[in-house]
Amino acid sequence: MKARILIAFLILAVFALGALGGLWAQAFLMPYLASRAWFQQWEFVQDWSERTTVVREVREVVIRLDDAAQRVASGVEGMVVGVESKSAGHVITGSGFAATSDGFIFTLASLVPQGYETWVYLKNAEEFARAEVLKRDLRQNLAIIKIDAKNLQTAGFSDYDSVRLGEPVVLVAKSLEAGQLISIVNQGSVRAKDETSLRTNIFDKNTLGGSPLFDLEGRIVGLSAFEPDGRLVAIPSSVLRAFSGF
Repeated sequence: MKARILIAFLILAVFALGALGGLWAQAFLMPYLASRAWFQQWEFVQDWSERTTVVREVREVVIRLDDAAQRVASGVEGMVVGVESKSAGHVITGSGFAATSDGFIFTLASLVPQGYETWVYLKNAEEFARAEVLKRDLRQNLAIIKIDAKNLQTAGFSDYDSVRLGEPVVLVAKSLEAGQLISIVNQGSVRAKDETSLRTNIFDKNTLGGSPLFDLEGRIVGLSAFEPDGRLVAIPSSVLRAFSGF
């Protein structure tokens, strides 16, 4: 009886070692041989390669959000402008963006009040142009102004329906500070949306109002406005397009 148990145990042990050896060969030995040119000449290695689907290593490229935001900002900075309106010593500053290459610019109506002279700053504080207000809607807080310019950089609009909750967005602004035009970048995500607004988790100073908000493809998601607590709530691209007729 003991002899039979011993024989059975030995058979099971041999079977188990054989199975483990087969698994080891399939998982490590054969892939190693198949990857070496000299062994690829062997017939049994060729047969194994023909019968086996080899899943090759895929290296995942992870793009950090900071890197993506930097890429977007550097790609669209040329279309963002500084906006300054003056009347009787009162100065209002903000941003805007070129809607067309021949000088049509989107900004907020609150940045270009009636009775004010408006100037648009392009690359620096020394490069500016007088602007004419073509269309102003106080209810929607939208305005289109025009400067005498050509070959301005532009970008496409995103599809409002494709904007997802949680989607990363990048704010790119130009601000007049201490006589200098500086570029400012902020980033966050969309928290809520409806037909007239995109709420984000971005907080910043309200002097950045009128700056464009971009997705990570560099498309315009909306025009930035700020609530009293500094939260960015953008006017969606669909509203901008309807307002302009572009």
